[in-house]
Amino acid sequence: MVQFEICSKTGQWSRFTDFYVEHRTRIIPGYKVSHVLTDVQNYMKQGRGAILVDGLNQVIGIGCFVLGLKEEGFKNKEIAVLGNCYFKEEYQNNRTFIRGLQVLADQIWDANRDVKEVRIPTSASNVYTNRLYGKIAAKRYSYDTGYGTFHVYSTPYSEFADYCDRFR
Repeated sequence: MVQFEICSKTGQWSRFTDFYVEHRTRIIPGYKVSHVLTDVQNYMKQGRGAILVDGLNQVIGIGCFVLGLKEEGFKNKEIAVLGNCYFKEEYQNNRTFIRGLQVLADQIWDANRDVKEVRIPTSASNVYTNRLYGKIAAKRYSYDTGYGTFHVYSTPYSEFADYCDRFR
């Protein structure tokens, strides 16, 4: 049985960070540890994070978001941006991933009931996430980074929550 733990204690954030560092290059090839640490700091200060643990209390995934856009100093809290969420491969093609999105939808609502939009960035080269996010949201724009091209999907929060609720 998979359990979701919202990170609120140092130990949970430490486990979140360890998992993220270990799997960072599966999320974004070549992703630097320094960028992971900056991301985690942003999730802690500007949003939320969660770890997923299996029956043996091993971390099998992470989920996270920030409120506001990084490039605007996280000022517009009506936009939630999903972070670099990742589940071990054996959990990607089952209901665990969708359940993780449900937890994120609930946490976004809990963090700010005025959220209007959810943005989901992903590497253009990640076929799995592009296919999944394309079912949830419309591609809004693409941009180039030192890690390649990224697509940003966008959907109203209400539609994101409705999509997630279909699987409860």
